[in-house]
Amino acid sequence: MNPMRGWIGTTIVALVLTAGCAKSRPQVQPDATPLLVPPAPPRVIVPPEPEPIPLEPLPEPSETTSRPARRSAPRPESRTAKPETPPPSAEAPAVPAVAAPAEALEPVMSTSPGEVERRVRLQLQRASGDLNRVDYGALSQDGQAQYDMAKRFIEQAGEALRDRNLVFAGKLAEKAAGIASVLLGR
Repeated sequence: MNPMRGWIGTTIVALVLTAGCAKSRPQVQPDATPLLVPPAPPRVIVPPEPEPIPLEPLPEPSETTSRPARRSAPRPESRTAKPETPPPSAEAPAVPAVAAPAEALEPVMSTSPGEVERRVRLQLQRASGDLNRVDYGALSQDGQAQYDMAKRFIEQAGEALRDRNLVFAGKLAEKAAGIASVLLGR
């Protein structure tokens, strides 16, 4: 073997390998012209404030106005006569009564908590009865998973009733009853 050939071959291989490492200069693009920004508007227009609504005084409760009956025992009235307050004089201006805020801080339940609890318990009994009539073995895997989920909803609703969380118990009972009715229809 010729030593010169080995030397030339090695040099060629080295040149080929180092050629890949050479950096090429990036092409420089010409500077772009900046975008023209429109000038700011001369002023900001603020909408006028609405006029205040005059408050009208609430009508005085009359003797014919009925009040809801109270469930508590009546209080014993004292036998001493209470002095009556004189009617307001014409000199003092009447102060208009301020209306109560429209939104209440707590949600108002249309029925008593006892009634809500009774409805939830009836719904849970109906859901349990429907689930008891379902043949668990005849259900598909998905059906069995739905059955198990309905059972868990019934258990969680019972726990929520014990904790007096009637809203959560009602939602769980609705879900359990819906699933049970679907499974019973299969």
